Amino acid sequence: MILLFLKSIIIGVANIIPGVSGGTLAVMLNVYDPITEKIGNFFLVDIKTKLSYFWYLLIVLIGAGTGIFLFANIIKYSITNYPKITVTVFTLLILPSIPYIVKGLDYKKKKNILAFCYGAALMIIFIILGLKYGNKTTGAVTIQLIEGACFTRGYLLKLFICGVIAAGAMIIPGISGSLLLMMLGEYYNVVYLISSLREKSFAVLSPLVILAIGVGVGLVAFSKAINYLLKNHKEFTLFFIEGIITFSIIQMWLSI
Repeated sequence: MILLFLKSIIIGVANIIPGVSGGTLAVMLNVYDPITEKIGNFFLVDIKTKLSYFWYLLIVLIGAGTGIFLFANIIKYSITNYPKITVTVFTLLILPSIPYIVKGLDYKKKKNILAFCYGAALMIIFIILGLKYGNKTTGAVTIQLIEGACFTRGYLLKLFICGVIAAGAMIIPGISGSLLLMMLGEYYNVVYLISSLREKSFAVLSPLVILAIGVGVGLVAFSKAINYLLKNHKEFTLFFIEGIITFSIIQMWLSI
């Protein structure tokens, strides 16, 4: 249990660094298969087995949460004081992961090229929408916290959706959940919220709870769906994700 807790801390730290995949770290630490198996089959097993699954996943959750909480303050400090250097480091972490995702696959196939283009097009749409409507739809979390304003229902809904999407990425080795949060324009906000827990616990609690619920729903909902896509349409799925990640670097630089 102690070893699992320590491994989960490492996975949690990986999940908060854009470009570093928590799923990849889970594979390297030999806990990926047990975690995905227990999440995917949690509602299908008997009560006794479900209880053992629950304690296993609870340890993973607490460990990952500890890693995220400890590292969030470091990320917040670097973003606040050295934004360009921080984004440069993130970019350097992301670039090596791009070829890794489709390693060994045929990148010359027309179907794979189309999948990449579809992912790139989706990312470009996100960038355009973010430039046009970003400030109106999400607002600046830092300003809301300083002014003591309440989080709108629309913003909380967006956080829930972001949690669902990021959770889907977390369970795919090679894909970074925090990178997807950055792509959706919420990475810096989430880091700020986590790092502000001690100072403004009541102000940041509701959005973090909503985000956590989204992550939980995403882990359950996507665990089987993504496994199906990777088993039946592996190349198309990975090249589609490749297109999204490649163009997300542009979004990352636009956010500073």
